[in-house]
Amino acid sequence: MATDTFVRNLPKIYGTYTVGFAVFIVALAIAELRAKGAPEAEVQKAEAALAALPKTAEAAAEQWKKDLAAATGKAARPSPHAQPFPGKDDQARDTARRNFLALVFCLMIGTAALPHILMRYYTTPSVREARNSVGWSLFFIFLLYFSAPAYAVFAKYEVFTHVVGSAIADLPGWVASWAKVGLVKIDDINGDGILQLAELTLNPDVIVLATPEIAGLPYVIAGLVAAGGLAAALSTADGLLLTIANALSHDLYYKMLDPNAPTSRRLWVSKILLLVVAMIAAYVASLKPDTILSMVAWAFSIAGSAFFPALVLDIFWKRATTAGAVVGMLVGLGVTLYYLVNVKFYGITPWYGIKDISAGVFGIPAGFLTTVLVSLVTPRPSEEVQALVENVRYPRLETA
Repeated sequence: MATDTFVRNLPKIYGTYTVGFAVFIVALAIAELRAKGAPEAEVQKAEAALAALPKTAEAAAEQWKKDLAAATGKAARPSPHAQPFPGKDDQARDTARRNFLALVFCLMIGTAALPHILMRYYTTPSVREARNSVGWSLFFIFLLYFSAPAYAVFAKYEVFTHVVGSAIADLPGWVASWAKVGLVKIDDINGDGILQLAELTLNPDVIVLATPEIAGLPYVIAGLVAAGGLAAALSTADGLLLTIANALSHDLYYKMLDPNAPTSRRLWVSKILLLVVAMIAAYVASLKPDTILSMVAWAFSIAGSAFFPALVLDIFWKRATTAGAVVGMLVGLGVTLYYLVNVKFYGITPWYGIKDISAGVFGIPAGFLTTVLVSLVTPRPSEEVQALVENVRYPRLETA
């Protein structure tokens, strides 16, 4: 076997050779590459393969299992892409449909309760303008959610029509472009020179980044798309960090712990909490508990179950009380986290087949029910609070 072929197929031998022997072989391959004056890029690739080798026999066995599972998944019959809810039988199709509806429900409710979005409405001077702002926000959010499926359909059409089944030597230019940065990988497993679906690996990010190039637009447009995605991520991250830090410094520290704290001290507390929250978030992200899409879905479920019931009932139901809102938030959040953690990390049987990414479908009703019940058994809000709720619901219209 040629040295470069051996290095490329290195993951396949994890379960066959010992760790020490694999390290020896790769080190020998690197020495051979250097001896024959191979390009530096090939040498660096071989060194990266050496660094990625498992350090213990247990780690090698675990990596071999992961590679075996990935290869088995590729060898399985692909799901019918034109079928809305594919499944091996009626029960599997019903479960897929149920999960789709549950996820849409959690995304919809979670969008209305995301803290960093709610904070934006504080910049409007009146309730009327806040409602106009909400209307425009919902319109652009609708465009985002409506265009995403169309984006996916376009990408699938391109891959199935112009990539899969083509000669590897005649693939579109965008395949080679993104293969250079590692977002597209092609393995001619059977050596026939024709690309089959199982021989193509696409990083999820390439679906968004490569679409402008697929459509015939200049390569620089992909850079603009990536910049837009990065800007959106930073905007979301800073909004969430500021919201959490301000809530902790103002509502917890100033309102409850030290009501006499001067402005300068409150500002320092806010800055320190901002740094602490950012470090905790970075640590959790470094653990990589799941894919970015799953973690985003978790955030929507958590936000929806914790904030949406209290937000809706406190505005549209005068009888809602502070105790009801607090207990409802805690119960909704608790049910969602209980279901999410146990299904994802402890393997309990999902309720009605609902996946962990849609855990909010159980926490949101629990939050509504708890808020209503606790509000009914606690004293009615004061007239001043009810007047405030009335003003939020029916603001005085500005006259010319």
